[in-house]
Amino acid sequence: MPPRLSFGRFFAASFSLWLVMIVVLVVVPDWLERWLPIEIARALGWAVAGGLWMVSIEHHWKARYGPFVRFVVQLCLWVSAAIIATWISEQARLRI
Repeated sequence: MPPRLSFGRFFAASFSLWLVMIVVLVVVPDWLERWLPIEIARALGWAVAGGLWMVSIEHHWKARYGPFVRFVVQLCLWVSAAIIATWISEQARLRI
């Protein structure tokens, strides 16, 4: 297991990955929408974003927090990323 990050680095890494998730949740569905219905494209975007989270930062969350706290906080982070990404995607669609 990698060494535990300081809180500042942990927060910065989590925030950065949260922003990456938003970008992935905007770009992947919009790119796949040419070939797939938007609902399926968004599910695939979730798969990519979730995979990135699990591979890059989940082990730091496991080292720092228990399962209940991780579930609640990550659920809030992931849902907020999805809401923001959907809003950005809809705003871009309205302007085009």
